[in-house]
Amino acid sequence: MIVKLTEIVEIKTGITFRNRLLDNLDGEVEVIQMKDVDENCMISRRLMRIGENLIKSRHLLQPGQIILLAKGKSIRACLIREPDRKQVISSAFFSIRVKSLQKVLPEYLEWYLNLPRAEEYFQAQASGTSMFSLPMSVLKNLEVPLPPVEVQQQVVEIFSIRRQEKKTARELEAKRDEYIRELLIQRISGA
Repeated sequence: MIVKLTEIVEIKTGITFRNRLLDNLDGEVEVIQMKDVDENCMISRRLMRIGENLIKSRHLLQPGQIILLAKGKSIRACLIREPDRKQVISSAFFSIRVKSLQKVLPEYLEWYLNLPRAEEYFQAQASGTSMFSLPMSVLKNLEVPLPPVEVQQQVVEIFSIRRQEKKTARELEAKRDEYIRELLIQRISGA
C-alpha cells in the first residue's frame, strides 16, 4: 500500500526565534540548528542552550519523533531517541510525529525519508538551487510505501546492521590511518 505522508504523520515547523540566539550554559533546553546535523544524520552532542522560558512545552521533542532538515544542501531525517534531553528545533526543520505506531514504525519512516528516491523527490519540488527550501506541502504529498509492521521491522533491522557495518569500517579506516601515520613518523625520526 502507498500512502501520502500526511495520512500517517503530523508535521509541524520548528521554532522561529525573533532574536539571535545566545548560548545560555545554564539553559535547560537544547536547540538543534542546521549546523548540528551531519551527513550521517547524527545530532551534535554540543548544542546551544536556552532557558525554558523562551519556548512552549509543546515544542519539546519527544522520543520517536523525526526531525527533517528542510533547508540547505540536502535533506536529512533524524529520529529522536534520547528521552532525557529537552530539545527543540529551529525553523530550518520540520518535526514529524507518527499518528499510529501500530501502522508505522518511526525507524522505518526515518529510513525511507533518507533514501535517495525521497531526496530526489524533495529536490525536484523544492525552491532554490544551491541552497533549497522544502515547502511543507511538498513534504505532505510524499508517497510512502507502507508494508505491514513486521516487514517494516525487518527493514529497520537490516538497515541498522548495515549502519553499524559502515560505522565499524570508518573506525577501522581511522585506526589504519593513525597506524600508518605513526609508522611514517617513526621512519622519518629514525632516518
